[in-house]
Amino acid sequence: MNQISAILVIKGNPPHAIEAIDSVKAFVKEIIVADIGIDQDLKKKLASYKTIRIVQIDEKVPYVEVIREKLKMYAKEEYILFLDPDEILTTDLKNELQSKLTQYDYFSIPRKNIIFGKWIRHSRWWPDEQIRLFKKDSVVWPHEIHKQPRVSGKGFQIKAEESYAICHFNYESIDEYLTKAMRYAKSEATLFHERKQLLHLPDTMKKGISEFISRFFANDGYKDGIHGFILALFQLFYPFLVYFYYLELLKFNFKSSEKTLLQETSNFLGKLYKESLFWKAKKDSVTLKEKMVEKIID
Repeated sequence: MNQISAILVIKGNPPHAIEAIDSVKAFVKEIIVADIGIDQDLKKKLASYKTIRIVQIDEKVPYVEVIREKLKMYAKEEYILFLDPDEILTTDLKNELQSKLTQYDYFSIPRKNIIFGKWIRHSRWWPDEQIRLFKKDSVVWPHEIHKQPRVSGKGFQIKAEESYAICHFNYESIDEYLTKAMRYAKSEATLFHERKQLLHLPDTMKKGISEFISRFFANDGYKDGIHGFILALFQLFYPFLVYFYYLELLKFNFKSSEKTLLQETSNFLGKLYKESLFWKAKKDSVTLKEKMVEKIID
């Protein structure tokens, strides 16, 4: 058994929580569960695990990055494994980590995202490398949502192959996606407001276009079919959601004139249209070249 403390932050009764714990219980020395509102039924199940220690967290936790750095102090072992209750470690990954554990200070691990029942292999969802196993003093977690930690020391990159990836049951339904997006967007908007950082509509529009074009076209989201399209469109809308919640905090004190708003909207739609045509032509050209190469090889 490795000198590792596994830490999970759990709220409610996530459907894969027990599966996640079972995937690491023989791999780590202790499992710390940060309780931010666990259902009683799940608590009863967790009580049957001898290696689990439940830590009650009373503060508001809109997303896990808020408390990850704080949770390190509860770990007794030299290494820490942060695991979400919807993530499963494979046997090959555990064997690889075990063979190299003492040689490195932190590990960057690929993550296989299962979204709406499908492994999303493009659109920046793969290999989705995450720093999750590390020496306690080699990593510092920021409070910003979905930010990677600051690292020091010697790191190792686990190869981006399915058998070595964390299996992440990310979003199982549209409702789950939208519920989380609302929570994350509210938290981001609140941070901007508290720090007195300004958000502007043109910047939001540019960010939305960048998200859609980069995911659906540049990073081949279309190869994931309708799943890729839905996710790219959701990612386009997310910056707007942050901006709208930010405006709500400002009591919708919007400064632009009607003429400016009309112009900005026209620019947004025009830019999205032109970028889409450019990337479609580029992808069509690549596809044609591939077909020509295949014909020559045949």
